[in-house]
Amino acid sequence: MELKASEKKRLEGTRIIFVVGDLELGGAQRQALLLARHLIDNEKANVEMWGLSTHAGDVAKICEEAGIPWRLFPINWYTHRKREKFRDLTRLTLTLRRAQPDVILSYLIVPNVACGLVWRWTGAQVCVWNQRCAGTERLGKRVERIAIKRVPWFATNSEGGAQFLVRTLGAPAKRVRVIHNLVQLAPPRMDRTGWRRELGLSDDAFVACMIANLSKHKDHATLLRAWRHFLNNWDAKGRSAVLLLAGRYDVSPETLKALAFDLDLGKNVRFMGQVQDVTGLLSAVDLAVLSSPSEGTPNSALEAMAQGLAVVGTDNPGMRETLGTGGEEYLSPVGDAESLANQILRQASDSSLRALVGSMNRKRIEKEFHPHIAGNQMVSLILEGLQESEPRPSNLTPKMQGTSPTNY
Repeated sequence: MELKASEKKRLEGTRIIFVVGDLELGGAQRQALLLARHLIDNEKANVEMWGLSTHAGDVAKICEEAGIPWRLFPINWYTHRKREKFRDLTRLTLTLRRAQPDVILSYLIVPNVACGLVWRWTGAQVCVWNQRCAGTERLGKRVERIAIKRVPWFATNSEGGAQFLVRTLGAPAKRVRVIHNLVQLAPPRMDRTGWRRELGLSDDAFVACMIANLSKHKDHATLLRAWRHFLNNWDAKGRSAVLLLAGRYDVSPETLKALAFDLDLGKNVRFMGQVQDVTGLLSAVDLAVLSSPSEGTPNSALEAMAQGLAVVGTDNPGMRETLGTGGEEYLSPVGDAESLANQILRQASDSSLRALVGSMNRKRIEKEFHPHIAGNQMVSLILEGLQESEPRPSNLTPKMQGTSPTNY
């Protein structure tokens, strides 16, 4: 998708502030960074990255390397002290106003709601609520509805996310745009041989990998049980099989490690923690797996597809949308370890099938998820918002449509 010549670089000099939950490198943060690079490189926009937390993680490092200004602005949304929450929202309003944004792009539920409540008092012309899931995180119907009514535009990476915005949160359908994730693999730091040597894996070992932060929103436990079923039926004349679990520990890994011990998985599973060289790791993998009850369009599956890997996982609307027509053939019911094991076994036993599915996946990424497509779609949405915007009120006190924020 190409912008019309009259629209190219119309965001030059436009001040755009991304607001994310924290500056740790998760899926939403990765998408924000990719879009930020697109807006800087292709539109010459003036971009900043803000995190509503106290800790500067890998996103801050990446921003510094890319020359993108960043800052932390902690908000304690989950406090029971309503006055403290109101104070934080007021401080956010004043701080954003001093930063003089033209556009605010928020990601994840707390930034979406917080920015939705206050953006009209910041001097910004446009605020876009970026929905990255189909409702796994909630803050309460009352405050969500108030914020939704104040936001002019919504972007989501999946049809499931769009349905959640419209049917559950009450966003106007005509204001919701489905813009799929940007997919852009970073250059690898190590190749397949280097990674396998690093992991102590032979070249002929069958290696499956799930790249996903260990959190309550993923289902690593079902995958571990599936891997046990798979190993029980794996007969490849002495060929070893290893499952790699790569991702930040948002929850303690000890429960999953105990489950792996109870399942007698031993050296057949590796807990790797957060991996910086995702592209290199994927080059060393034979099959990508994503076990998760709910997804938007997951980065890990998209990046594996871009690498030309076959992908199996949990059958949910987001995964079906990601894999495309016929993709449900490689998905299993939520929580069904035996079915997931059969999907893994099918791919492990047939290298020709893996190659065919991987080739189809790469072509789908090139056709449907090229970074310029999603980047240009967001640019068009921002331009539409700027064209219809009106001057914002100068009153700095955020009276939330007559409702006191201390009641949230």
